[in-house]
Amino acid sequence: MPITKRGLLSVALTAPFVAQAQEAWPQRPVVLVVPFAPGGPVDNVARPVAEGLRRQLGQTVVVENRAGGGGLVGTRVVAAARPDGYTMLIGSPGPLVIAPAAGAADAPDPLRALAPVALIADSPQILAVTSDLPARNLAEFVALAKARPGALNMGSAGIGTTPHLASELLGQLADIRTEHVPYRGTGAALPDLIGGKIEALFGDISALLPLVETGRVRALAITAGQRSPLAPAIPTTAELGFPALVVRNFQALLAPAGTPPAVLTRMAAALREALGDAQVRAALDRIGALPATSGPDHLAAYLAEERATWEPVIRRIGLRLD
Repeated sequence: MPITKRGLLSVALTAPFVAQAQEAWPQRPVVLVVPFAPGGPVDNVARPVAEGLRRQLGQTVVVENRAGGGGLVGTRVVAAARPDGYTMLIGSPGPLVIAPAAGAADAPDPLRALAPVALIADSPQILAVTSDLPARNLAEFVALAKARPGALNMGSAGIGTTPHLASELLGQLADIRTEHVPYRGTGAALPDLIGGKIEALFGDISALLPLVETGRVRALAITAGQRSPLAPAIPTTAELGFPALVVRNFQALLAPAGTPPAVLTRMAAALREALGDAQVRAALDRIGALPATSGPDHLAAYLAEERATWEPVIRRIGLRLD
């Protein structure tokens, strides 16, 4: 349909007001949707970050918990929200990577239904074993698993979680077979790891490091390319011969697709400043989250890399979340 002179005049008159509104963003409170219940890892990152963003933006930033469907309920809420910069998502691997790759019904594609803003933080997993297991390092654990195929019980935070997929990836890379024992979260598995009812577990550094430091469990490796400043004595999977075993739990900021680029850029800049705030960094340190330096392009590449890592594993084990 051809554009009339009246239409051109309307666009000309409207454009400055749109640009001005974007430049002045935010003019009212910004809502950060956490698609999980209060008190969990994503929520624990969102709250200090929201306070840091409030100071940077000069506007109220509210955390709203919309739990359900393994994070998909809140993720869909943001994907369907008005793309004006006032509703954003604090996303994590489950709804952003694992669910879409495993065919979950109505799982939004994070690179189509959502607009990447920036990575907030990530943290590696620790592979820990019960303290009396006769394996002092990763090589000895692999040798033990090969000598006793299927006999070692590997706990996880649940079917389809990052720790579960980490154990499957280790099995593939090391050519070993363990028995998967899913729990309802890492916290539920820890007493059995301490007590020796399961032999091994991948889990967040924040959950396992206190147990490692007190000798109640033994850390074999940290799933990263570089040693963590939070646990510099624990060797990485990369240096132990498994450079592909890089497993990260992350929190990322995304907006509805179609959100103006100027708003995404402004929010990414505010987030970088917020993550440099001493109070925010201290809060993230306490939960083992390593702040990132990121932006829209970096987060898009990061999510694509995560998807490329986990899709083959998910296909190989036949995981379906539909």
